[in-house]
Amino acid sequence: MRSHLFSTIYRHPKYNGYGKESAYRRFSILKDLKFESILDVGSGPCFLQSWLIENKIETHYEAVDVREDCFPFCNCPTHTKIPQNVKFDAVCLFGTVTYNIDNDEPKNKELLKKLLYQSKQVAKSFLLFTVFKEPLRKKHKNINPKNFFVYFSKNEIEGILKELSIPNFDIIENDDLDEQEYFVLCKI
Repeated sequence: MRSHLFSTIYRHPKYNGYGKESAYRRFSILKDLKFESILDVGSGPCFLQSWLIENKIETHYEAVDVREDCFPFCNCPTHTKIPQNVKFDAVCLFGTVTYNIDNDEPKNKELLKKLLYQSKQVAKSFLLFTVFKEPLRKKHKNINPKNFFVYFSKNEIEGILKELSIPNFDIIENDDLDEQEYFVLCKI
């Protein structure tokens, strides 16, 4: 999925869309979870792997991203698609469908649903993902005049998870993690 917007956002393979400090703050949601293996979908340059190492969390880590130019910054097995031949205790999608690529919000929402379905197939214990909060759409109007981002309501999230037969989940709003995103923790 390469588009002009996609290339504009990710001009350098080390860029993840959030910056290291913000990414690390978001990853702290993992501190209280137990897992021995993790798949990072939308990994970019593997900041999550670096965070795990810096926090002395020993786990088998693998990365998935469509941007192969990020992989030289990763020190792990890498994939351009979610591998379906192995299971992981945790599957994380931090900001994976955030930008409104090709200015087609319904298409991007379907992409998230597809990625969540594929992620559910390989998740043993939990699936964690983040999305921009719908109530922020109006607040972002000045910085986002062309629908640059994809937003989700809580009802939309619940509907997607019901459709994917994921009944056990929490939608977490925690400004210390990120004031703009819902963190959705699904127990598999």
